Formats: sequence, C-alpha cells, structure tokens
Amino acid sequence: MHLMKITKKGQMTIPVKYRRKYNLREGVAVQFKETEAGLVIEPVPDIADAAGSMAKYGDVKEVLADLMRRREEPFR
Repeated sequence: MHLMKITKKGQMTIPVKYRRKYNLREGVAVQFKETEAGLVIEPVPDIADAAGSMAKYGDVKEVLADLMRRREEPFR
C-alpha cells in the first residue's frame, strides 16, 4: 500500500509503479468516480487513439467519391 499526502493546492503524486502500469504520463486526462468502495481515478481515453478504428465500416474509394459528389452540390 502506498500512502500519499495531499498538498495545500489539492495535489498528490501517483507512484511511478501505477503511472507505468496504467500509462499515466504527462498530459493524460483522468476522471474521478465515486463508488461505494471509495474514489476511483481512471484515465480518459484520448480520441486520437481511436483514429482508424472505424475504417472497417467504409471503403476509401466510396468515401472519396461521396465527398467529391457533395462538393458539387450547392451549399444551401
């Protein structure tokens, strides 16, 4: 068990063991959830990590053709 002290500004240090295990590097956003067991801190997924995950649902040629068709349509 690791014990931490909260500073005057409400800050604390997450032990390196957990930062490495949960990939909590500088700039990663975290959220706090209250549970019956206590307070849970968990990382918020970065939307950039999901880039390309929907690629299996569309064909690049079809998407580009659709974009080109839409460019030719009037704006309003």
